[in-house]
Amino acid sequence: MRLFVAIDLNENVIGKISEIQERLRSGDFDLKCVEPENLHLTLKFLGEVDEKQNEYMGKLISEAAKEFHEFTLSFHGIGYFGERRMNVIWAGVNEGKEEFVKLAQSLDGDLSFVRKDEHEPSPHLTIARVRSGRNREILAREIRSLGDVKIGEVHVKEIKLKQSVLTPQGPIYSDVKIFPLSSRR
Repeated sequence: MRLFVAIDLNENVIGKISEIQERLRSGDFDLKCVEPENLHLTLKFLGEVDEKQNEYMGKLISEAAKEFHEFTLSFHGIGYFGERRMNVIWAGVNEGKEEFVKLAQSLDGDLSFVRKDEHEPSPHLTIARVRSGRNREILAREIRSLGDVKIGEVHVKEIKLKQSVLTPQGPIYSDVKIFPLSSRR
């Protein structure tokens, strides 16, 4: 079972990202856009996990979630990773970045027996993968023109343990368990 911990998005953010993806798709670029139903923010990738670990991890994730209050994430601006070879196009996280990082670090510490992250958390929403360098300069210019676009907000009330099943058509994600964050009092 291939698992990860994530934050889902609301319809408004998904709709705005879909508009941006459509704009990018209209150019002559070699992209694979993330399907709207698969858009999410990954807090912790766990990889292949057996059933016994799954139950124990659920308890740890639940305890971690209770330590964090609900918070708001705002998405602002489009950018990309990969200076020499552009490989990922992302939407940036503005407000809520600190809360996201603290939650991701907490989960990484609690779940390091499964897999320890090698990098500090970098809150971003992957919206497309670049398959080749075709028209790379034009694509970079198009992405820079979206550097200041306002995308929307998500009020984070819960985190989810999700399963990923890889198929020839792409990954299929499903919720395994939902963990509420502590509500503000």
